[in-house]
Formats: sequence, C-alpha cells, structure tokens
Amino acid sequence: MSNIKLVHSGGNSVSLTTPDSNPAANRTFKLPGADGSADQFLKTDGSGALSFATPTSWTTAASFDCASTNPSAIEVTGLNNPQVVMYVFHELKHSAGDRNHMQIGNDSTGYQASGYFDIGTYRQAGGSETSTRGHNQAQWYPLEYNFGNATNLYSGKIVLTRTFNRWIYESNFEVSYSGSNTQYESSWRGHNRDFSGVFQRIKLFNNGGGTYSSGHVTILTQS
Repeated sequence: MSNIKLVHSGGNSVSLTTPDSNPAANRTFKLPGADGSADQFLKTDGSGALSFATPTSWTTAASFDCASTNPSAIEVTGLNNPQVVMYVFHELKHSAGDRNHMQIGNDSTGYQASGYFDIGTYRQAGGSETSTRGHNQAQWYPLEYNFGNATNLYSGKIVLTRTFNRWIYESNFEVSYSGSNTQYESSWRGHNRDFSGVFQRIKLFNNGGGTYSSGHVTILTQS
C-alpha cells in the first residue's frame, strides 16, 4: 500500500494511506476550498467531491410536566413543516378512562379530520400478541385501542416522518400500572391519506376529555 506521510517537527507523523483492498477503479477525492465551521463534518456527494456539513440535530418544540400543568392536550402549534416530529414520554397518565387520539394539521385550516389509518400489536409480558387496526378514521390511535382506563402509565415514543408532503407515524411504548407489576408492550404504525398541507400543528388528546395528570413529555422536531 502507498501512503502520504506528514512529519511533525517533533518527529511524529500523520499518514494518509490507501484502502486495505484494491479499489474497483481509480478514485479521486476533491477537498473543499475552505474550512468548515466548528462541529461540522466532511461529507461526499457520491462522486468524490467533499464538503463540510452540519449534522442533523433535534430541536425541542415543547415540554410538559403534566403533574404541574395538567394539560388537556399535548399540543404544539406554529411548526415550520419539519421533516420529523417525535413525542418522547415517561409514565404519561390521563385522568379519563378513554383512548388517546392524535391529529395533525396546519395553523390556517386547523386539524385534519379524515384519512387516518393505523395498525399495531400489543401483548402482556410473556403473553401472545393481539393485533388490531383503525381504518380511514378522523384520528390516529398511537397509544392503542384497548388501554382505555385512567391507571395506564405510558412510556416510550411516537415518531412522525414526512415523505414529500405526506405523513406516516410509528409508536413504540410500554404500559405499566402504579402499584402493580403488570406490564404490556405495544407497537403501532400508520399514515394519513388526505393531509398534504404545510405541517404546523400536532396534538395528542384523550377522547374522554379530562387532562393529562402526571408524566413528562417532550416534543422534538428535525428539519
């Protein structure tokens, strides 16, 4: 193997060397013409041109301490059409014994009320899976259909991803109960057929009204 060795005045060196195996063809890598900013990385365009780029990072859109604020919905508005939105929640609990819904929309027309599809499974620890779905509804059910009581403690995350101007979601979480060792695991996914506007708002809410009475939630976005 060939290498380029740069020797420091102190005697130690830094070397650039060829790959361990023979490349399929000759390769040329073109260095950028200027230095990047702090914390940027060197990336390729796939054709040998190298440039500095900023790593993708998460932005905190909202945080909720539900025991202190008792929100009626875990909601954020004024988003700038992000590429990804993620809910992260720890022992989220609701005062009403009903199902949790999720809707998306924009600030000018409000929330989309049609075209939601989702499907998923849940199982008690050590048990067999149960599968169910919601077909062409007015909302998603990202925290499942059959955990409809006020003792559920949800911990996990919901991730929404944009493809062109359409949206899909996935949720993975576990359900536990205060004062009990009973535990479930659940995984859900879905899409919306109708919403194609600018994504500016999202909310998680309970069909039974009431408030989120305990737990912590953070909503993160990625451009």
